[in-house]
Formats: sequence, structure tokens, C-alpha cells
Amino acid sequence: MSIVTLDRAKAHVNATHDLDDELIQHYIDAAEDYAARYMGRESLEDLLIEPDSDSEQSSEQPMRLPASVEQAVLLLVGDFYALREAQVTGTILTQNPAAESLLHFYRVGLGA
Repeated sequence: MSIVTLDRAKAHVNATHDLDDELIQHYIDAAEDYAARYMGRESLEDLLIEPDSDSEQSSEQPMRLPASVEQAVLLLVGDFYALREAQVTGTILTQNPAAESLLHFYRVGLGA
């Protein structure tokens, strides 16, 4: 089961319908796997943190990822959703440097 919710990812890619739910869920799973492997981790679960203790609903809120890791996953989901083919004519494809920058300090061996 993914950590980033389908609703959160759909909001990120501006999907207001349910037609692509299965596809977006697949992208979430792939993005979380990519992020974990980039950071040298088995999964993202060891990065989960408690919700803000100041919140009245903190006991009801699930564990969450650090904001930068969640944002990196969402950036990857957005890339996967927008670029569904391996090649795009007239465009240079590169890795997502923003996502990798957000994940960098959580890499194993860098003190996180």
C-alpha cells in the first residue's frame, strides 16, 4: 500500500475524474519505489514521521512522509502522468532534478 494517497496525487495532477485512478495509483507505487531506491532504502516506511503534535487531531492523523519526500514523489507522479511514453518528439527528456534534490538529504549514508 502506498504512503502518498490517491486523492493527494490526483489533486497534484489536477485529475477531477475517476477514470485514471488505477493508472495514477500505479504511478504513485512506481514513484515511491523510485524514491526509496534512489535514497538506498527498502521502502519509504522508515521515513514516516508523527503528525504535528500541536494539532488537536494528531492522534487521528496517520503517519506521514517529510514534506520534501512527499513533494518529490508527487513531482515524479506528475512526470509519469504527463509523459506516458518513453520518447517525446522535439523534447529532450531528462531525469527530474527537482525530485532528486528533494530526496538527496534523505539518502542512506548522508546522515538522515
